[in-house]
Amino acid sequence: MKVGAVAGVVPRLMHFPTTAAGPPSPRRLPPVPVVEDLRGDRLVHKLRDLYCSPAAQNEFGYVQAAKSVSGITALSLPPFGCCGVPDTPWSPGFLLSCELFVNGRILLSYPDGGDEIAFTWYPHRIVRETQADGLKFSTETFMPAKRRAAAEVIRITNLGGTARTISLGFDMRAAVAKKTTSWLTYSPGEADNRIHWDASRRCLIFEAQHSQAISVQGILPKANRLDSGRMLVLEVSLGPRETKEVTYVNAVDAEQQAALATYDHLQANFAQVLEENAQAFNSLLRSAVTPGNADFSGHLPQLETDDESLWKLYQAGFRNLIFARRASPDSRYGTTYLTLGGRVLPTLSFPWDTSLTSLSLALLDPEALRRLVEAWFLEDMHHHLATDYVTGEGVGPWYAVNDMAIVRCAQNYLRVTGDFAWLDKRIDNKTALDYLVFHATYWKQLDSASHGLGDYGKLENLLEVVSTYLHEVAGMNAGNVSSMRFVADLLERRGDSFQASRLRVEANELAKRINQKLYVAGKGWWKCGQPEGSFVEVRHCYDFLSVLDNMFEDLSDTQKEEMSRFFWRELHSDCWMRALSPDDVDATWNIRPDHSWLGAYSAWPPVTAKGLYKTDSSARVSVWVKNLAAAGNQGPIGQAHFVETAFPPEQGAAYKCPTDAPYLNDWCCISGGGFTDLVIDTLFGAELTLFEGIKVHSRLADFDPRARLVNLRHQAKNYVISSNEARLSGN
Repeated sequence: MKVGAVAGVVPRLMHFPTTAAGPPSPRRLPPVPVVEDLRGDRLVHKLRDLYCSPAAQNEFGYVQAAKSVSGITALSLPPFGCCGVPDTPWSPGFLLSCELFVNGRILLSYPDGGDEIAFTWYPHRIVRETQADGLKFSTETFMPAKRRAAAEVIRITNLGGTARTISLGFDMRAAVAKKTTSWLTYSPGEADNRIHWDASRRCLIFEAQHSQAISVQGILPKANRLDSGRMLVLEVSLGPRETKEVTYVNAVDAEQQAALATYDHLQANFAQVLEENAQAFNSLLRSAVTPGNADFSGHLPQLETDDESLWKLYQAGFRNLIFARRASPDSRYGTTYLTLGGRVLPTLSFPWDTSLTSLSLALLDPEALRRLVEAWFLEDMHHHLATDYVTGEGVGPWYAVNDMAIVRCAQNYLRVTGDFAWLDKRIDNKTALDYLVFHATYWKQLDSASHGLGDYGKLENLLEVVSTYLHEVAGMNAGNVSSMRFVADLLERRGDSFQASRLRVEANELAKRINQKLYVAGKGWWKCGQPEGSFVEVRHCYDFLSVLDNMFEDLSDTQKEEMSRFFWRELHSDCWMRALSPDDVDATWNIRPDHSWLGAYSAWPPVTAKGLYKTDSSARVSVWVKNLAAAGNQGPIGQAHFVETAFPPEQGAAYKCPTDAPYLNDWCCISGGGFTDLVIDTLFGAELTLFEGIKVHSRLADFDPRARLVNLRHQAKNYVISSNEARLSGN
C-alpha cells in the first residue's frame, strides 16, 4: 500500500519548477498580513494523484477547484447549492462546471501535460496553470465579495512562433437547488434542471424544477455557438506569444432576473470586481488585527517577530479562522464560523472543533462564539453533533465531547471578554450559568453502570474510526474534571461556596477514578471501561492530549514521564504526528487519517504540543513544533494531514489529506486555528485568567525572545505581551 501511495502523489515537475512561497526573511514577516503574505506554495499534481484541491470562499459560501485548470465544483451558497451531488440513481457525485475542451477534446486528456496542474492558494483566489499542445492556460478563480457567485478569468497563451486558431469548449453543468431544511453532508443537487439558452447574452440559465433556484453561467467574449445543449464554444485566434482572456461567471439566486443582473454586472465590470475582491480580503485581514474594527466583534493581537516558524504557526491558524467565517444574510444566528470548508459540511458548526480554537475565536469574534454557545444550549446537544446555520437546528447523532466542548467555549469567552453578566442571561427559562452547571455535571447521567465514570457511547459518538475507543474513555471523562473546576470558580466568585466546594470534591474524586481505573501503568496510554466491567487498551492520542490538558495536576510524575515516552516512541513524526499508534491492535480497522496511524486531525498537533511543553524540555518540543509550522504551505490546515512515512511531504511539510476515498477528509477545518491558540497561550505563555489578569510563562527563547503580541485583548483592555511581561498597550 505504501508503494502505491507514494507513486500516486509524487508530483511531476516537467513543466513547473516549484518554489516555496513562505516568508524567507524578516522583512517578509508583517504583523498585519495581506493576501500575498498568506498564500500557499505553488504545488504541482497530475490528475491521477491523490491530493486535496483548494477551495475559495467569501462571506456567503465556498467553491472547490476541480483537478483541472478551470473546472469548479461544490459551489455552496446556503441555502443554494450548485455543482453539488445530484439526487439521481447512480449519481456521479459532485458535478463539474467550466471544464475546458480544446479543439473538441477535454484538456485533461492531452498527453503532453493537460492533466498536470500547478495550484497556488491565496485567501481571496486560486491560481492554476497548465501547458498542453503548445498552449499555456492559467486561471484565477474567486468568489466576489458579498455575491452569490463564482468567477474566473482564463488566460490562454500561444507558446509557439506562428499564429494559430483554436476552438475552446466550456462544458457547463449545475444541478442547482435550494434547500431550506437543515443541511448535513454535501451540497444538494437536482439532476433535472431545465436549461435555457439566452441568445442575446449567449449564456446558459439552469433552473431547478423542485425548488426556487437559478444558476446563470457564461463566458465573455460571448460564445460563438452552443454544442450538445450545454457546451459553450469560442473560436480564438492567437498570434505568436499572444495571450487572450476569457471571463467566466456563475451567478446563483432564487429569481432569474436577480441572477441575470448579477451575471451582467460581474461580466461588465470583471477587472474591477477582481481588484475589489483583493481589496475586500485585505480589508478583512486588516480588521482582524485592529481594535474597534467594523468586521469583527473583537480582534486578534498583531504578532511582531523575525522568526519564520513562529510567524508561520500563528498565520496558519489565522488562515483557518478567516476561511471558516460566514456573514450570510441566510444565517439564523448572524455572522458565524463553519467547522469544515471545501465540500463536505457547508453549514455546520460543531462544538468539538470550535472548542479547539475557542481562545482565538473568543479574541477575534466573541459575539459570534457566544451566539454559537447559546444555540448549542437550546438545541440540546446530547442528541446532535452540530448545528446548521440555515435553520439554527441541531443535526446528526450525539457527539460525546459536546459537554466539555460547550463549557470550554464558554470559558474562553468569559476569560477573554470578562462578560460575567452573561451568566445571568436567561435563555429559554434558564440562565447561562444554569446551562454550564448542567453541562459540567451531565456525565453523572451517563454513569449507567455505576462505575463512577461517564459512559460515552459507541463509535458514532466518539472518534468514528477507532472501533475499540468506546464507553468509559479517559479523554472525555477528563474534560468533566476541568469543567467542574471551572464552574466551581464561577460559583465561588458569586458567593456560592458550598456548591463550588462540592464540585471541586467531585472533580478530585473523578480524576482519581480516571487514574486508578483507566491508566495503563508503565505504558503511558489509557484503556476504555466497558459496561460489564472489562477494559480495552487503546493507544490513541486523544486520551494523551485531553488528560494533559484537563487534569495535568492530578497526574503523578511517573505518569507524566511514561506518557511522554509513549508519544515520542509511537505517535511522533518529524513533520506531523499519528493519532493512533501503529502498534495498536485496531490499526487495521479504518485508515481515515484524522484518527488513524497514517496521520492526525488538524488540532491534535497543537494541543499535543501544549501538553508536551508541560512534561518535556521546551527545547525538545520546540524542534518538533517548528516543523509543524510548514503544514500551512498548502493553504489552511486541512481536516487531517499525513505523517511523512505514509505520504511523502509536500515541499517539506506534512501532506494534506485528500477528500477522496478511503481518506475522506476536507480541505479546511476551523480547529486548525488551534495553531494560533498555541502561539498565544503556550509559546508566548499568555494565561488569560478569569479573575487574576494575565500571567506570562514564555517559551519564546527557542523561537524569538524579542517577539511581541500587540493588542492582546483581555477583559476590555489591550495588552502587549513580551517574553517576560504583560503590560497595557500604550504604556
